[in-house]
Amino acid sequence: MAGSILLIDDKSDLLDELRQAIEERLKAGEADVIAWRPTDGTNPKSEFDRLRRENDLRLVVTDADLTEGRLGLFGAAVVEWCQSEAIPVGDFSRGDAGALPKEPNLFELRVPVASNEEAASYVVALYRGFETIRSAIAQDASLASRRSPASALAALLGAKNDESQFAQYGTRYGGANSALIDRLAATAPKDKKPTDRDRKAMLSYIMGHLLLNAVLRFPGPIINRNALVAYLAVDISEHVHVEPLFEAARYSGPFNELGPYFWTSKVDAILANFEKQLPANQQSETPGEMNRNSVEWKLGRKLARPQHCERCHGKNGGFFCPFTSRTVCQLPDCSVVSNQWIPQGARLCRIEREFYDEWSPILGM
Repeated sequence: MAGSILLIDDKSDLLDELRQAIEERLKAGEADVIAWRPTDGTNPKSEFDRLRRENDLRLVVTDADLTEGRLGLFGAAVVEWCQSEAIPVGDFSRGDAGALPKEPNLFELRVPVASNEEAASYVVALYRGFETIRSAIAQDASLASRRSPASALAALLGAKNDESQFAQYGTRYGGANSALIDRLAATAPKDKKPTDRDRKAMLSYIMGHLLLNAVLRFPGPIINRNALVAYLAVDISEHVHVEPLFEAARYSGPFNELGPYFWTSKVDAILANFEKQLPANQQSETPGEMNRNSVEWKLGRKLARPQHCERCHGKNGGFFCPFTSRTVCQLPDCSVVSNQWIPQGARLCRIEREFYDEWSPILGM
């Protein structure tokens, strides 16, 4: 049975355009797309609850500022309503690019809206990602009995060897979304025990956000394009030349449409084969340099080094800073490790030193 995507905006024309763009990208019968423009004269919370009761909402996408249609209504309220019901919710801001933080909280999704095409593609990828997880849990009862969402995620992805790394992305879910605690506490009375459907819905909700906003965001067992070129110590412009070498390492799990992503363990296996072909006198001082040398030998030509590095001039590389989106290396004046800023499982992430030194005293980390 197809679920529903609820779109909320205070501008009718933009709402209709986004709805149409999303419907064009969905397969027949894949999802129902509902458009809602809150207006004065109606109670928005009551209307939201009605839409939720009458439809199987699997994803909600809302504008951050809804005041043109309903005075005093903002997307933040919609986000809270969805979080209290464990419904994935994404928000966006067209008018003021700085109205929302660039990075979402763990249980929030940030939708890019540079164009309707970009927004629609992103929304469809979100919907399909959560649906893949939801369907897997429905079909495999063992996932719901795993000891943690991270363990269930590793099993779902067929990555049991990486389970310990996934576990290191775990967090205090209640602290990230206090509405979860309220939702769980409501089942405390003996006559209000959660159903099997409730448990599975909560598990898919947590697993989807854990994968998208933690595992895929902070490169570790799975890496994105920027992290791949950082790992190979080559410039991002070289991605068209190096990516084909790692086609067998492509990640095809939930949210893969937001990639490309690659399994790090499979990348390492491919690099190990390349490394065996290097001349015996080939010297490499760091893992990043070794990776680049191996790929250059395979391609039979030199590759551009990472730019914007004043420390080693792109010689070392090997790591990715998720905050500055730049390649960094292990030199003490280049980057630093901080488990308070980056999940422990994100082994290919380090924080660029200058950025860290600027902000760590203020943030107390």
